[in-house]
Amino acid sequence: MHNGLAVYRFGTGEPILFMPGPHRFQRPGLRSADALIQGLTSLDRTVTTFDPPGSGRSTRPAHLSMDEMLACTDEALDTSGLHRPVDAIGHSMGGFTLIAYALRRPQRIARLVLVGTGAGGYMQARGALWNRRHPDFAGMAALGILQTAIPTRGPERLLRNYIERRSFVDPSQAHPTPVHPTDWLQPRSGHTEWHRIAIHLDYRPRLRDIVAPSLILCGRFDPQFALPCSEQLAHVLPHARLQVFERSGHYPFLEEPERFWSDVRGFLANTAAAAPPDSASPTGGTS
Repeated sequence: MHNGLAVYRFGTGEPILFMPGPHRFQRPGLRSADALIQGLTSLDRTVTTFDPPGSGRSTRPAHLSMDEMLACTDEALDTSGLHRPVDAIGHSMGGFTLIAYALRRPQRIARLVLVGTGAGGYMQARGALWNRRHPDFAGMAALGILQTAIPTRGPERLLRNYIERRSFVDPSQAHPTPVHPTDWLQPRSGHTEWHRIAIHLDYRPRLRDIVAPSLILCGRFDPQFALPCSEQLAHVLPHARLQVFERSGHYPFLEEPERFWSDVRGFLANTAAAAPPDSASPTGGTS
């Protein structure tokens, strides 16, 4: 714990930063985050990560902004004694945040692994499920209206469960959260508020500024950050390559773990890290 920010280190070996999700649904102790942490430690990596303020063991009040997430990332790395460039991985909104961090602090990033994510813009930030061409648009829209009309945890969990089931090619892999009667009385979490922030963030015009070698990993049937989001990253990032998982949705590390970790291992073992920039000063804002 450092000034109310819970910072974690797992495993042994070369360091790697795991960027948690700013909406608080991807951090240590939760399913997808734990799967990524365990996979990284199996590659003989020391994983540094943190609980965003307002979640997990962090006692610091949340302000829920991109600036807050990037400041917490600086703090987590400093607390861990990581002052040289490190490799970093982010999934979904964690990957979105990692792109922002690579732009803000290029001198701290050696290589990037971006999983099922995008660089912003309204439709990307809302997720492909909100696209009118998606076959589930009517159901998603109805749940979205319900969530807006009743700002409690009940509608929010119904919507998240709907997305969860459709984020896997194999539906048996989905783990929807039970909705209890008390959820209709409790205030909703940071998920909805974060998406209202994210729709105003767009890093696409600055992607060419990221010189760190990047591995882009995406499921063919990802309904949250659809394949075109990853294809755009791979096309615009100067030193990127894309790997598509033909039997996966939003979680290729759960649906095709052997190939996923083989690809990550090969990238980290065989790709030279980016040279530190001449200046160690920040490169600009976050939006």
